Amino acid sequence: MRAMDLKPTWYDAIAKRVSRRRYSPREVGAELRERLAAHISAAGVLGGARVCLVEDAGETLFTGVLGGYGAVAGAPLTAAFLGRETAKGQSESDVGYLGEAFILEATELGLGTCWVAGSFDRERAARVVALEPGERVVAITPLGYPTERQPVVERLVRSAVRASARLPVEQLAPGILDGGWPQWAVTAVKAARLAPSGQNRQPWRFRLDGASLVMSRAAKLYWTAPIDLGIARLHVELGAAHEGVRGTWNEMPAPDVARFTPRP
Repeated sequence: MRAMDLKPTWYDAIAKRVSRRRYSPREVGAELRERLAAHISAAGVLGGARVCLVEDAGETLFTGVLGGYGAVAGAPLTAAFLGRETAKGQSESDVGYLGEAFILEATELGLGTCWVAGSFDRERAARVVALEPGERVVAITPLGYPTERQPVVERLVRSAVRASARLPVEQLAPGILDGGWPQWAVTAVKAARLAPSGQNRQPWRFRLDGASLVMSRAAKLYWTAPIDLGIARLHVELGAAHEGVRGTWNEMPAPDVARFTPRP
């Protein structure tokens, strides 16, 4: 995976980002659209992944689950996260990494977002997005200004599916609170803990191995886990960078995912 230019403000956006599904009629102005487009252009293609804005798709791309929970209403703009077949297989991890950078950029710009990987109309998405040969729409996000209050049903269902729950940091990284971890690794894991994942199942686990931080998989996975692991990778980098540490990832065989090693 090539290195991405990380914006320090993305680290601050981690704590601000909340999945939002109900939006006001307020349009996303031309200036913000231009800044989003500039971000997409600068990020380019990562592995087999890229991001594109979808004009005039409205909320017809979004479906919903659990009797309507997850359905998006009122979003004036949509972004699509695209992946393709690569030499190593599907590019979901790259989609997660690149897509989360876009999500955090949009958050910094004051826009609401929501990762949607399952409950959207894939056939329609394939028609409205200018796909290149071999590409497919892996996930999408609404973009807009969220309503001030969520509907009662939405709040109740979010509570029922534990939409804001997070595993204890000690469960994600045994021994992290014992005092032997470098501060950059502690901050990196805490940033990963706040990464969005399918029903907040958090499929990542961490351990120290010498000077490196190793990300491994949880015992039970689900079909969107590769996307979520890519999201968590970006959060790890942002947490480490917040402490002045940059590094590189090296892929590892299962059940491990990758090793993050600080640069000298």
